[in-house]
Amino acid sequence: MRFEWMTRDTVRTYMGLVVATMVVLLVPSTPASAQDAMKAAVSFDSDGAMQRPKGYREWIYVGTPLTPNDMNGGSAPFPEFHNVYIQPDALAAYKRTGKFPDGTTLVKELVSVGSKQATSGKGYFMGEFIGLEVATKDTKRFKDEPGNWAYFSFGHEYPLADKAKAFPAQSCNACHANSAADDFVFTQYYPVLREAKRGAARSAEAGHTSHDGTTCEECKAGIRRFAMAAGIARKPSAETPVGALGEIPTGIEDLHKYLVAGKYKGFAASESETHPSAGPHSRFGSPVKVYMNAVMSDAFKTGKKALPKGAVSVKEMFSKEGQLDGWAVMLKTADDSAGGDGWFWYETTNTSDPSDYVARGNGVAMCYGCHSSGSDFVLTSFPLK
Repeated sequence: MRFEWMTRDTVRTYMGLVVATMVVLLVPSTPASAQDAMKAAVSFDSDGAMQRPKGYREWIYVGTPLTPNDMNGGSAPFPEFHNVYIQPDALAAYKRTGKFPDGTTLVKELVSVGSKQATSGKGYFMGEFIGLEVATKDTKRFKDEPGNWAYFSFGHEYPLADKAKAFPAQSCNACHANSAADDFVFTQYYPVLREAKRGAARSAEAGHTSHDGTTCEECKAGIRRFAMAAGIARKPSAETPVGALGEIPTGIEDLHKYLVAGKYKGFAASESETHPSAGPHSRFGSPVKVYMNAVMSDAFKTGKKALPKGAVSVKEMFSKEGQLDGWAVMLKTADDSAGGDGWFWYETTNTSDPSDYVARGNGVAMCYGCHSSGSDFVLTSFPLK
């Protein structure tokens, strides 16, 4: 399953997003009884495993995103339809307050791509039910998880499992924190949720409620929680190699000098031009360009699923005006990817100060959390275009 972390150039934008998500109306908050009812939508056994939800097709239908294989180089991380549902009480509370209340559950039912031809024309049409995944917010049960969200999968083929344990936080939360527009939820892809949020904001404005992020205690508490999650996700979880691996140095100053000198531009493969970023690097939608060394590109050419040690990708990140803003680097430092620990991750949005980097080291959750859906953690499609 699927913040841009507090870089100097984006902190104001990020704080604005956090404040926007902390809107509070001058109306009563979600009653405890309603929260209890929402939490009753899912149940857990004594070992903490979630029982597979029932009756969710009677909830509010949110939408169905699709990232088909033939639009993603033949191998999309999530190639099926995702029918998403939310409890009616949770959506009602979101409309009132602009916040997902405690007890919110989102069910994602996976459906295969069936026919691509109908009487109305060519397109993507649903096939069969093939899987089920759930995200739930519980401030008590998941008090130590980022945003208090936990994620579950009951399988990607039938018969589904009757119960499931939560994924490790770094498997899902880091990507959701990086890329989701509101409280770990990808509201940017669901007009039903976007409109609900706008309605809450209009009501708040009509009530003359001020939440500027500096005087509202709830806003400040929310910013502190998000900043804490950011700090945790930026920290390496594995030992980082000292020195250089092949042509790539891993030291702070040496790597920055290498990138500033543009030595990676001699790599074996590169994209022919910039394109809008599909991820949180620099800013969503800003231009990026990817380079791969021969170790990585040759492995992809031969169809290897596990990339060899020494594989490197460098992503240039530009402003919308075309100025180079920084780089994102991923370097495989071990034969085994080890869930992301076998990769060295680096990102900076400062082309002049080596000490001002967003992330650096092996096993950085904010990096491998998103990249875990790629081909051995590489999300860029090959061959490069």
